Amino acid sequence: MTRIALSLGLVVALGSLGCGSDNNGLLFDTDSGVGADGGDNSDTSIQFGGDSSVETGPNCVNLQCRQDPCGTTNLTGTVVTGTPTNLYGGPDPIYNAIVYVPNAPVAAFTPGVTCDKCGTPVSGNPVVITLTDEKGNFTLKNVPSGSSIPLVVQVGRWRRQIVIPNVNKCVDNALTKDQTRMPRNQKEGDIPHIAIASSTYDAEECILRKMGVDDAEFTDPMKNGRIHIYHGNGVTTPNSPSDTALWSSLKTMQQYDMMLFPCSSAPTIGSDPGQPGKDLETYMNSGGRVFATDLSYSWFKDNSGVSGGLPKTAGWTTWGGINPYTNPLPAFVDQTFPKGKALAAWLKNIGATPTLGQIGLQETYHVVDTVNAPTSRWLYSQAPSPPTIQTISFNTPIGKPADQQCGRGVYSNFHVANGQSGGGQTFPNECNASPLSAQEKVMEFMFFDLGSCVQDDTVPPQPPPN
Repeated sequence: MTRIALSLGLVVALGSLGCGSDNNGLLFDTDSGVGADGGDNSDTSIQFGGDSSVETGPNCVNLQCRQDPCGTTNLTGTVVTGTPTNLYGGPDPIYNAIVYVPNAPVAAFTPGVTCDKCGTPVSGNPVVITLTDEKGNFTLKNVPSGSSIPLVVQVGRWRRQIVIPNVNKCVDNALTKDQTRMPRNQKEGDIPHIAIASSTYDAEECILRKMGVDDAEFTDPMKNGRIHIYHGNGVTTPNSPSDTALWSSLKTMQQYDMMLFPCSSAPTIGSDPGQPGKDLETYMNSGGRVFATDLSYSWFKDNSGVSGGLPKTAGWTTWGGINPYTNPLPAFVDQTFPKGKALAAWLKNIGATPTLGQIGLQETYHVVDTVNAPTSRWLYSQAPSPPTIQTISFNTPIGKPADQQCGRGVYSNFHVANGQSGGGQTFPNECNASPLSAQEKVMEFMFFDLGSCVQDDTVPPQPPPN
């Protein structure tokens, strides 16, 4: 196998790098004859030192020197999940993904939880940069032309890098969805390091699988998969430890970019709101992301933590059902803030909801009555009585200004992957081959939002600076 290492000022090739790897050289296979984008790989070299055929000025650097004076050399495409086209209904578009052409080597992510605030430059000193819209579409304007142009597609710590064999100058260059999809495994790119406390009631690992993550990435914590399964009351891997091994150690928590606590058989920390709760808030305050559903509400509602702020994120009530029980529950997407409006449009664009801003939710419960600013309300119901709030999100540290917040929490008051899977099964035996349901697609949207950079949700997302 021939590999060419990427380094500034040299002829290089750009490929994929696994998140958390200690390998700081970005490598690209050249023996297959097919590039990472699915195109001809006969010429994968990138000359960062410039191209004498295009010169934008005496002060240009590297690929800036290959931007054409016409200003209309563009890349267009749609960023999608890694779901294969022939499985689970195919890939879905991704909102608010970052797309850019780097002008320098792209560094490996620092392993472990870190503070990722919006407005921070991405790695690689972009020549041009943009975000995707509610349809996952983007237009990257005034890109460098010529052969072997690198491209990065990123959402938080999801990241894929490809080489475009040739970009024609002064026209739109359309990319395929296979070029601009998310990675399926570490060989293709970066995947966040995720921990799941398994649940029979909410098999969220199956949703990640349907989002295109390869089965080999789901492992026990002693192996190097990107998604570690801890045994709650749900699925296991052959050596999954108890979920107590996850939440009883701050050091263990801090290994992960995000943790998923789907519905448990009882409130998780209700009987022990002490150190585990403090550790969870410390983890979130340093940049950790947490997704909890239904009976795992206790991580937020009952968690006095280090600041006492988590219970103040919402008007929590005693957990209970909705009377009369209604399945599905008629619910609405809150469109009063930019990302909520984007979720409503995204769901309708992909055909998950026929009516803009309306969705039927399965297996719903009631534990949130109100939200306290700046907590965001995403999904809510009005009838039957009582009205409920079904999905919320908030940034941490609680009470700090938006530009000082690093972490993020999401709570869903319904079983996202509705339908009990049964305990004691070994992954992926609990998963089915059906396409994602409407509420599973909500989690898909929320999951990428949870992992993206932290910002004030009252303002529209903006591209990182270049």
